[in-house]
Amino acid sequence: MNTPLENSTFHLNRKHFTLFYASRGTAIISTRGNILITAADPCLAGIPLASRAFITEGECHVLQRSGWMRLQASGAESAAGLVIAPTGSWLAALWQRWQRRVHSPLPLRS
Repeated sequence: MNTPLENSTFHLNRKHFTLFYASRGTAIISTRGNILITAADPCLAGIPLASRAFITEGECHVLQRSGWMRLQASGAESAAGLVIAPTGSWLAALWQRWQRRVHSPLPLRS
């Protein structure tokens, strides 16, 4: 799976996993089966750390950090789900910052 830019569906079986880069705020929803979500965290003294989350059918997990995500079906069955990318983008953030500058009063100089 590529970096999700909008909503993406995925299907997993026990023997395979999907790996992709996701932004902070991305939501992962299980629509069928159990899904193990593993996020690669920064290294600590050269030792890679990983955080994990486990969701079952109907549950959702929202990523707290941007980074590489690994999704894998957990248990004896296959799994499916939905990845919802955050709605904000760097372009939207830049536009909002510009709007604030344009509409904020200029400081008085003496």
